[in-house]
Amino acid sequence: MDKPETSSAGASALAAVRKKDALPFILLYILLAGLLAVIGGAVLAPHYHAVPALLWSLGFCVSGMLLGFLFGIPRTLPSGMVNMAQAEDRPNGKGHSTDENANGRTGNTLFLGTPAPMEINSNLVEVSDWLTKIIVGVGLIELKSLPGSARSMAAFIAPSLATDTGTAMAVVGGIMLFFSVHGFLIGYLLTRIYLSIMIKRADSLVKNESVRLESGKEIDVTELSRLQQKSLEDMQEAVTQLLLAHPPDGGVAVTALAGIPAEKKPVSLVLWLDDHPRNNTLLVEQLERENIKVDQAVSTQQALAMLQQQPYALFITDMARVENRRRIKDAGVRTVREVRQALPALPIVVYCSKDTVASYGVEAEAAGAHFITTSGTSLLAAVNKLLHEERRDGDQSTR
Repeated sequence: MDKPETSSAGASALAAVRKKDALPFILLYILLAGLLAVIGGAVLAPHYHAVPALLWSLGFCVSGMLLGFLFGIPRTLPSGMVNMAQAEDRPNGKGHSTDENANGRTGNTLFLGTPAPMEINSNLVEVSDWLTKIIVGVGLIELKSLPGSARSMAAFIAPSLATDTGTAMAVVGGIMLFFSVHGFLIGYLLTRIYLSIMIKRADSLVKNESVRLESGKEIDVTELSRLQQKSLEDMQEAVTQLLLAHPPDGGVAVTALAGIPAEKKPVSLVLWLDDHPRNNTLLVEQLERENIKVDQAVSTQQALAMLQQQPYALFITDMARVENRRRIKDAGVRTVREVRQALPALPIVVYCSKDTVASYGVEAEAAGAHFITTSGTSLLAAVNKLLHEERRDGDQSTR
């Protein structure tokens, strides 16, 4: 379904940042430049030994990286977790819902989750915190003796370069300063940025901060909460419309169809076109619980190809979406026209935001859409109604 302009822009910006993340390459290029400078000093004047110089350069770089790693390890804050029901506790691998009644009939719960008394192992963080405090404390105490220690270290390394002492001391001093500082930056920045992401993902897996639906799909708790809130708003809107108006045509048929157990309903195949399919996760889950299998496409070209390959009973599309890296606000109208030309008898439903339906709803209806809605509840009812009518027409044509 269509997302707000701000969220789409934010997602696009985030994707652009990820694609253009040049920090690792910049750090690598600077490191290579330093190594080339060391090799250049060995090949040209002052002609010191290249192998010892490179080994000491890499040694100081690795030492700096280790120090930066210790300083850059992110802190983790233990929090509540979600623990999924075990597979052996689920009939047919799907799991019991928590709202079963006394007769053992399953309700409409789509997910399971219970708190788990588990915390993330933070020993590495504690060790890092302990070591960094010691290093900083000792460094501040011995700060005045640091130049003398560095001079002693340079004097120890200088003979391995096999050149005059003054030149060797200067080269070693440059190696120590450049590669230590650069190694620290590499270790700190990469740890602070990328290790934080890796630890967060690992913690999410351990904490089970995602919910597994009965179909086996997983969804983040935050995303689930957002979608549930939208579903509640849709239900409230639908109930208000029912109280203010008569049920639409076909309401009796939809009600009768809803009373049939899901396992006794015939299987229907539906194609859903949306460039943000995660927004429809709960609606797809509910459709599949009604024995309606949903295939998803993210572009008009992909959807048209899939329609030619499978005999879909119904087609759902959003309105505004990104096509060929360009946001098209009336993409749904164009899709309806193309699908109507290719498959004139295929029922088409448009599911979009209130802004786009106000701007392009009339055009979509004129293009051949059977139903246009902004409500997930209305969408489910319309899908059931259209599929029921199609089955009924098909039964009559075979008699």
